[in-house]
Amino acid sequence: MSEGYILNALQTPALLRPVYESVQGGNRTRQAIEDDTGLGTDAVQQATDGLRYVRLLGSEDGEYYVVDPQWAIEDPYLSFRMGILHNLAQECTPGDWGTQAVVLLNYQYLLQEDVQYFENDDEVLYDAINAWHRTEKNYVPTSQQGEIDLNKNKFVNWTRIAAYLGLVHKARGREHTVYPEPELVATSVSLAVRERGDDGRVGIADYLAWLRENLLPVELTSEGKVPAPLARVLYNLVRDEEIQLVEYGDAGAVSLARTPRREGIAGEANTIRVISE
Repeated sequence: MSEGYILNALQTPALLRPVYESVQGGNRTRQAIEDDTGLGTDAVQQATDGLRYVRLLGSEDGEYYVVDPQWAIEDPYLSFRMGILHNLAQECTPGDWGTQAVVLLNYQYLLQEDVQYFENDDEVLYDAINAWHRTEKNYVPTSQQGEIDLNKNKFVNWTRIAAYLGLVHKARGREHTVYPEPELVATSVSLAVRERGDDGRVGIADYLAWLRENLLPVELTSEGKVPAPLARVLYNLVRDEEIQLVEYGDAGAVSLARTPRREGIAGEANTIRVISE
């Protein structure tokens, strides 16, 4: 793993889309991007590096070109961010980790360890994540200077990227809450139904497998339940009458961690059914 490391390169993820759209509009050199966007040299460098690391920008013969996001979604901002998540998910092959797998591996740790709130300068937390990368995942990013460890600056940058992608949300000060953005989850359910489901339905286990392949490394808890941050979003989508969790076929039931019973969630639910688009 020798390419640049996104947590060093990208401090301001909000720069990504304006620079992407500038290149998309025909500005294919760094100077042309600066002239078009009004951004300084350092900002354009940061954004072009970030876009390359999330596989949405390439270069050939001294000129940049854009790579289309994976899905054409009506909301262009959501489409762009889900395109980033999809490309980062392709970095997350166990035993063959891409350098930028750090973005989603950090999030997987928070889900797995049931971290619902954190501060972005929590040394105990980022040291624990760093150790987990190595001992549990065998993920060891490197540079010319050797192994790359998480530290305060890198974890602050990671939090900014995760917030931009809709995975964590600033509460106050340095404190953030952990849950995926509801619109992201609702759209992912619709995509999973289209790509892996049938007749407006997809098995919960199939949906989670689709998520792991395409967006987020979500595993069931040790009790066989959907982790609480995602479970709460699914629960709220049921409440808002966008989906139902039903029993269909003979697949095993999968329950939502730390959510109460309610209408629209079957006692032995194993399937998500979309009831509104």
